[in-house]
Amino acid sequence: MNKTVKMIAFILMSFALSNKVNATYVDVQSGSLMGMVHASVADRFFEHHHLSAGLGYVPKLDHHREMSMVSLRYRYQHPSQFTFQLAERDWSLSLVNFGIAALVGSHRDLFISLPEKYPDDYYPPTALRLIFNYQSILKLSEKTEVYFDVSMLDVGFISYIREPDFFYGNYEFLGLAGVTNWGFGVRHQF
Repeated sequence: MNKTVKMIAFILMSFALSNKVNATYVDVQSGSLMGMVHASVADRFFEHHHLSAGLGYVPKLDHHREMSMVSLRYRYQHPSQFTFQLAERDWSLSLVNFGIAALVGSHRDLFISLPEKYPDDYYPPTALRLIFNYQSILKLSEKTEVYFDVSMLDVGFISYIREPDFFYGNYEFLGLAGVTNWGFGVRHQF
């Protein structure tokens, strides 16, 4: 069975078993450094804090091989929301939501422990990354919400801090276009 079929099977099993692991909601995202598709099971604690675990997939393209990834994510969702009416329906928009994720990629060119061909401490692990993110969340119903996500890798953040003039001079939006990535997602609560 190829990796794509395994990934789809795992995602479907995650949704089927999510109530067995006491998950409060499922989250499916595309882009924003989490893969073409990233499915998570999650729970809320202390009312505004969220923790999720998930699995993502990046298909093979001309410039890279197929890759899978696992994540552990934390998100703070501020209680302030803007409520408005549109088309005789109430909508709620939450704009202050920040998070961090630990992402481990599975790919032939990535590693957790340094390959023998390199001297000790030559490279840090390339398969393990931290991702910082911001989300805008639109509540569609009591149980379903969609979101826009902007993310930055730890190495991108470090580069941006070390060489701000390079990013300001070569990228839009105060240079952030050179180190950020965006995506969309949907959450459904049980």
